[in-house]
Parts: sequence; structure tokens; C-alpha cells
Amino acid sequence: MKKLIPTIVVVVILIAGWLYAANHNYFREEEAVQAKLLGVTSADIEAITLHEGAADKSVTGTDTNANASNAVSTLERKDGIWQMSQPKGYPLNEYSVGSWLDALSGADQEMVVEESPKDVEKYGLGSTATTLDIKVKDGRELKLVIGNLLPAGDAHYARVDAGPVVAVKNEAVTNIALTRQSLLDTTPFNMDESNVRTLEWEGEAASWMLKASAEGDTASEHEWTLNGKSIKAEDAISLIGKIKNLTTAEDVRKASDLKGAIPRSTLSVEQQVNGQETTTVYRLLTTSSDPDQIWVITPDGEWAYTMDAAALKEAEKFPASIKNTSAVPSEPTSSSASSESVKSGASAKSGSSVKSSTSEATSGK
Repeated sequence: MKKLIPTIVVVVILIAGWLYAANHNYFREEEAVQAKLLGVTSADIEAITLHEGAADKSVTGTDTNANASNAVSTLERKDGIWQMSQPKGYPLNEYSVGSWLDALSGADQEMVVEESPKDVEKYGLGSTATTLDIKVKDGRELKLVIGNLLPAGDAHYARVDAGPVVAVKNEAVTNIALTRQSLLDTTPFNMDESNVRTLEWEGEAASWMLKASAEGDTASEHEWTLNGKSIKAEDAISLIGKIKNLTTAEDVRKASDLKGAIPRSTLSVEQQVNGQETTTVYRLLTTSSDPDQIWVITPDGEWAYTMDAAALKEAEKFPASIKNTSAVPSEPTSSSASSESVKSGASAKSGSSVKSSTSEATSGK
């Protein structure tokens, strides 16, 4: 038994040492830090030129026609504000641009497909691919090319400059390989339901006025009237939403480019923002060359948005359905009082004085 004691002691020491090491993560392998695709932050990016490709981008929903022409758009940060400089100074959606920058800086490189590719065409990384030329603060210029789907279908081939071909998850590609249209401000009507105090539409097809009371902080807390008649808050919110969510599917144009413009209607929007009253007026036009096309001119008179005529006309005439289906009836007390007044007036016709009409009618009985 004494001969086993040293062995037992050694075993106990080994077990204790193993437990100590396990508790202090000595056996855990260091987790590899996933490499970023670009290695820059969104704040580092100063300019981007987007070449919309025609290669297979089935995940992003872009054109898969190999003969499609590449649209080129350049965005630049000037005094902290992003602006489009090519092809024109179109108005941008700030939220979309910010999300795009975050997607570019946050994209991960999943794996290296080929370290030194000789033929990039087989990955869809040739001249028809979506390409982003990126300028950063330190003066560097990066070229990011997005290629075809991997056979597994969960990622796309990508390449930065003359580096290796890597895989990038579809979700990241969807947020990176955008189109010009997805970066533009496609909604001409700028309003918030909670801020709207008056919405007035004037035109030959329809004319109406939506008004909100001053009480309440949110749209649902306001009391609303349509052409002077009370309506439900949800119907007022729905009407505002139908207008503010109207979008264009095409590039906006300079309003000065419209020839033969014919006034159609106007929309006046009164809002209260941070205690200040503001009024904006949108003009809706048609043209002599295309009377079925409706254009919305922004309040500054600079841009013209071509709108879906059917959707715009639906919003224009939507108040008629509110009036017919959801008008809030007047208070019963006021209608009863009005009715009693009429009855009282009728019974007082036989009297010679308004003040004594009630007593005279009673004595006549």
C-alpha cells in the first residue's frame, strides 16, 4: 500500500492541475477575429462612385440582363453632408445613405476562395459586375467588386482591389450592392402625422381640408375634422399616410425641365415643429405632351417627381370614403336641444311675443 502512495499523490496533483487549467481556459483555443471586408469605418469614407453591374445579383434584385447598361452614380461628403454629384445633384435619402455606409464598414469576409486569381470572370467579377470606387480620409482609394453567387447560394464572390477572391454573406451584399434609386429621396411629401395641423387639397378633381386640434402630443390624441366634420383619428392618420408614402419609381427631374406644364392641383401642409408653425405648398402639374402623367413640384420649386397616377388619385379622393363611412355623429344633446327649439318655435306661432310664447301656447290649449 505504501508503494501506491506516491502514485496516488501524483495522480491527485495531475487532476488538480487539470482542473485549475480548465477553469482558467488554458485549453480554449483563441477565437479567430473575423476579417472585415474593407477595414474602414463609415466615418472614414469620403466619396463613393457606384457602378451598377449587370452580372448575376439575384439576391439583391438588380438587373440580371448581361446587356443592361451600367448606371454610374457618385456621392461625396461635403461639410459633413452627403450629396450626389453624378449624374446630377439629386436629393438623397439620408437614412439610406447612412445605412449603406454602415453596411460597407461592417461587412465581414467569410472565407478566402482563391488567393491569387488568374481568371476573375468565372466569379462574375469582370466588367459587368457591380463595382464601388471608395475614397477614404487618408487618401486611399479602394475598389470593391461584387460577383456571382457561390454554388451553395448563401454568399457572393467579392474582391477588394487586387486582393484575393473572398466570400461575403448575401445579407451584406444586399445592403451593399444598391442602386441609385434606393439611395434617392423618392418621397416628395415631407410631413409627420403628429406635426400636421392642416392639410388642404385644392383641385378640379377634389377639394378638401383636414384639420387637427391643438390638444395632444400625437396624431392619435388630436381631434380631427374633415371639411368641418369630425372624423376618427385613425382615418385622419390613414389619409396623411396615403399622401406622405407616395413615391416615385424614376429619377427626379429639375422642375425647370418640364415644358408646357399645366396646373392640376395644390397641397398645402401646415405643421407645428418644435413650437414653430410652418407651411409648405406642393404643386401638382401635368404637361401638354403627356396629360396622364402627374408631376409633384417640391416646395422649393427645384425638383419634379413623377408619380403613379392611380395611387395619387386614390389618395386625392380618399376623403370621400372617410366622409361616407367613418364620420363621427354630432353630440345627441346638441341635436336634441335643436329639435326642442324647433318644436318650441312652432308652438309659439300663435303668440304675439317671443318672450311669452310658451305661456300663451299653454293658455290657448
